[in-house]
Amino acid sequence: MMADGTLIAPEIAPLETAPKGYWDLVRGQFFKNRVAAVSVVIILLLFLVAAWAPLIANGKPFVWRQAGITTYPLLRYLVVPTPGASIDYLFNYVLFATITVPIALGFAYFLTRSVAGAFRKKYKRAVGYGLLLAIVPFLFAPKYRLDGSDYPRKVTELDAANGEYAVFPPVGQDPITPTRQILKGPSGDHILGTDKDGRDVFARMIHGARISLSVGFVAEFIAIFVGVVFGALAGYYRGWLDITVMRFIEMVICFPSFFLILTIVAFIEPEKRSIFHIMLVMGITGWTGIARMVRGEFLKLADQDFVQSARALGCSSTRLMFRHILPNAMGPVLVSAAFGVAGAILTESGLSYLGFGAPPPTPTWGEMISQGKEHLEEAWWLIVFPGLSIFVSVTIYNLAGEGLRDAMDPKMRS
Repeated sequence: MMADGTLIAPEIAPLETAPKGYWDLVRGQFFKNRVAAVSVVIILLLFLVAAWAPLIANGKPFVWRQAGITTYPLLRYLVVPTPGASIDYLFNYVLFATITVPIALGFAYFLTRSVAGAFRKKYKRAVGYGLLLAIVPFLFAPKYRLDGSDYPRKVTELDAANGEYAVFPPVGQDPITPTRQILKGPSGDHILGTDKDGRDVFARMIHGARISLSVGFVAEFIAIFVGVVFGALAGYYRGWLDITVMRFIEMVICFPSFFLILTIVAFIEPEKRSIFHIMLVMGITGWTGIARMVRGEFLKLADQDFVQSARALGCSSTRLMFRHILPNAMGPVLVSAAFGVAGAILTESGLSYLGFGAPPPTPTWGEMISQGKEHLEEAWWLIVFPGLSIFVSVTIYNLAGEGLRDAMDPKMRS
């Protein structure tokens, strides 16, 4: 209080903000790298396009009525994918989620407008973007056929007078006319051309993205799981177990991984071979580098004070390994995983090119390039566009991995 009786408000010290955690710092540093951030956005867009493949490009009709029986082939494909392509289940779930979840949020947004003003203000933009996202695949639905031979297109095979008809997706022309444009270059009807069987290259590339993207993630997940287990056991227990694991790793490294994959896949009969065999083989042959990396991190962290404190409190070895040490050792593993996904995509493309990939007619980028080499002079698009897809996919994963590596390097932080 001053001499004249005026009250003076006491100065209030500014509140100290809570210190950021390690992963918060990594995330902030990562998104400062515009190239890495754009790479992540492109990866997400590729997954969305792969999930929307049945709506963007599919030759199956919406409604098919013949012999007095009405079926819904496109809906059935979304619920029960074709045999040998069970990986479609995962992407079809994403397809349903990108359509139903935004619509559900939109209804919730309008139903709660009178009692949840904060909800409306906070999520108004998110709901709008979600609804726009749900509409996007239907804007393309489906213009490009995956396989023109799935269903007959001749008018004589469908008799409307007897109640037999088919409702095909719009394809820019009469959907049941007998047109099979073989080895046609890029045009308005087929923006990336057609192959030797008259199938749309754009449609096959979109469906092939499901194979390439899923192979990369699943194979690397298997490699990380196996590598983390072996590396953790060797780095934590040391002694004879460490020696045994390291000698086994050195034995596996002695064999070139690509030729080891070829050898294992060759023992699987072609008619029984599926994309899951490729994922499993690539996973069990690509774990050695991750195991050695995890072992080194465990050797460095096992004697740290926080581990000794947890041990003194009575934590079991399993809890020490996977609850306290492993989370602090996963940084280099995540960086390696980003590069590993790119390598897995490239390996799968090479296997498909050599005929050891998913059995036909499953579309893969490598198989499309292998088909294109037979028509290199008259159908250049069969090699250029799938090859460009492989190049872009591998590049963006490598750029994302480099951005994550730089973000986890303390010297790069500002």
